[in-house]
Amino acid sequence: MLQNYLRVNAKALRKHRIFFVTRPQLAVSVGWGRALVKNPERFQAHLDTFDKTKDVDLLIASHEDTLGHPFEADTNGRLYPSAGENLAALAAALHGRQVRVVLSIRPQADFLESYYLQTVHEGSSKTFDEWLRDVDLEALSWRPIVTLLGELFGTENTELIDFRLIRDGQDAYLKHFLSRLDARLDMHVAYEDSHNRSISEKGLRMARAANPHLRSTDERRAMRRFLQTHFSNADYPRAVLLSDDQRTTLTERYSAEYDELVGVIPPVSQP
Repeated sequence: MLQNYLRVNAKALRKHRIFFVTRPQLAVSVGWGRALVKNPERFQAHLDTFDKTKDVDLLIASHEDTLGHPFEADTNGRLYPSAGENLAALAAALHGRQVRVVLSIRPQADFLESYYLQTVHEGSSKTFDEWLRDVDLEALSWRPIVTLLGELFGTENTELIDFRLIRDGQDAYLKHFLSRLDARLDMHVAYEDSHNRSISEKGLRMARAANPHLRSTDERRAMRRFLQTHFSNADYPRAVLLSDDQRTTLTERYSAEYDELVGVIPPVSQP
């Protein structure tokens, strides 16, 4: 959503002296965070381009995979096990620059359900319960990552956003993000819906059945677009993944810490 907003509003952002790195560019220079570690010169090239660009004061680089994979094989189901190495590489590339790091997080229960659906979009045929067996439900705290960001970039340069703000609409979320990035950015945001809908329970069953027969990324993308268009949760019941007991357990374990981390975020009104 954010990356698409930046792309669609590139001209307007330039009027505010804002430059951004595109998602395809970051897919190469950041990847799943490993490119930052193995080929830091690729990300450095973006910084060099920014330095040479006239009439620009702010560079935005937004990529959801910077921390790495949320869960990796042989890491005991811990949340973002490669975040330390990836963020250290990012900090090294940004050393000596004025930086603000903005991390958008969501409650653990919501995060698990969302990421599971992502794995299905990427080709997995596992049921939610099968996938969840490889996740350590006691190692899902956001605090270690937040602490690490503070150590690497300074707590004064680290901002957290509660993704639940999206309930107030995409415009409110994007306006809030920009204001947290730079308090001077008081921009009117009117963003057309990206139509990136979540698939329904019916769509999820269809995706898991189809995935073993899909042979390429293009085929999987086509299937995803088809299901989001015709079998989204806007038209059919939402997929129920966590049980009530599982959700309650996660809420009791993490909600107080989560609320402490994100604080209270008021709705953002449009001018």
